[in-house]
Amino acid sequence: MDDRPAASRPRRGPHRDPDAHEAVLTAARELVAELGYKGVTMDRIASRAGVARMTVYRWWPNKAAVITEAVADRLAPGPVPDTGDVREDALLWLRGLVRTLTLLGDPSVVTGALTERGEPGRAELRDLLKAHAGPAAQLLRAGVARGRLPRGMPVEAVVDSWVGYLVYRTVFLGQETAEDDLLDLVGLLPPPPGPSAGEAG
Repeated sequence: MDDRPAASRPRRGPHRDPDAHEAVLTAARELVAELGYKGVTMDRIASRAGVARMTVYRWWPNKAAVITEAVADRLAPGPVPDTGDVREDALLWLRGLVRTLTLLGDPSVVTGALTERGEPGRAELRDLLKAHAGPAAQLLRAGVARGRLPRGMPVEAVVDSWVGYLVYRTVFLGQETAEDDLLDLVGLLPPPPGPSAGEAG
C-alpha cells in the first residue's frame, strides 16, 4: 500500500495537469501558425510545450487531435449578420466561413485533420458546417421576409451551394477564395421581387 500523501503520488492514466494541457494546446497553435499543418509533429509540440512526448500521446492519439482541440474555440460560428442589407449580410457570413476553413491562415489545417482523423474528422467537419449553415439560412429567410429576396427562393439549396463551393475550393483544392469570388456568390442571389400588378397600376 502506498502511504504517501495523494498530492505526492505520480499521476497515472489520462488525467491531465491543467498547466501542461494548456501548454500543449498553445504550442500546437503557435507551431501551426509558424510551420503550417504539415510541418507540425508530436515531437515538436512536446518540445515547445516542455512536456514529455509520451505525455502528449497519452492525451491525444495524433497531431490532428491536438490541433483540433487547440483551435476548437475558433471554429464556432459567430452571430447572424444583420446589417439590414441581405447581400451585405451574406458577404459577411461567407467571409466568416472562409476564415474558419482557413484557420490560422492555412487551408492545410482542415485538409490535414480530415486525412489523419478519418471518419471522426469528417463527422466533426459535417457538424461544423451544419452549425455555420444555420445562420446563413436565417439571414436569407430574413431577406425574404423583408421583401429583399423573392418568396419561394430555395434557401437550403443556396446555402448548400455556398458551403459546397467553399469546402471544395479550400479543403479539396487547397486554394484561397478571393473577395471577388465571394462577391460572385452573393451576385447569384435573385433580385428583389418587383411590384405586383396592382401596385404597378
